Formats: sequence, structure tokens, C-alpha cells
Amino acid sequence: MKRDLNLLRNMLLRIEELDATKGKITIDSFLDLCNNPSLISLHIKLLIDDGFIETSEPIHCGLISDYWIYRLTSTGYDYLDAIRNPSIWKNTLNKIESVGGSVTLDIVKSIAVSIIKGHLGI
Repeated sequence: MKRDLNLLRNMLLRIEELDATKGKITIDSFLDLCNNPSLISLHIKLLIDDGFIETSEPIHCGLISDYWIYRLTSTGYDYLDAIRNPSIWKNTLNKIESVGGSVTLDIVKSIAVSIIKGHLGI
């Protein structure tokens, strides 16, 4: 499976939107974004790997690992703040496409931040 930058962004936006104190945030919280629980599980693991979210230990459901997502971390908020604006996101994706479409999340954030700085004139 490939990492999907749009899915990661949409999942982060969803986690921010949902209040974990009012209900559990799990794979089911994202099925309207992607109707593939295995792909969502992979992307939750990627968000954990990069320190963007805090979760429970994995809850194994057959071959799929589910999690209770507790919150976005400061690192997660920083990444999300850089890519939140739809126009910035579109420009970021265009720049990524121009170099072949595959970069690290650190590079994604750096591109978005440079676009933001350009808009701010700094």
C-alpha cells in the first residue's frame, strides 16, 4: 500500500474536529474518507510513527490493527497548521508533483511553510 498524503491530511483534520472526550476516535471515524480499513490502519500507524498523534496500544481485529486516538500532539498540530489551508495544500501538492510526487512528510511541511512565508513576505 502507498502512503496517501491527502488521506493523512484529512485524517488529521478529522482528529482535530472530533472530541475524544465525547467518543472514541477509531478506524470507524474515517470510513467516510476511505472505505478501506486496512489503508486507514496503515495511515494511523504512520501518524503514530511521526509522533503526530497519541493512541492506545493496538487493538487487533483480525489482520487489522485499530487504535483509540487520544489526541493530536504538538508536532501533529504544527504539521496540520502548515497544510490546513486548501490553497496552500494545493500549491504544496503541485510542487511535490513537479519532482515526481514522492517526498517525506518533513519535506511536505517545509514546502507548505515556504509557501506560507512567501504569502507573508518573509
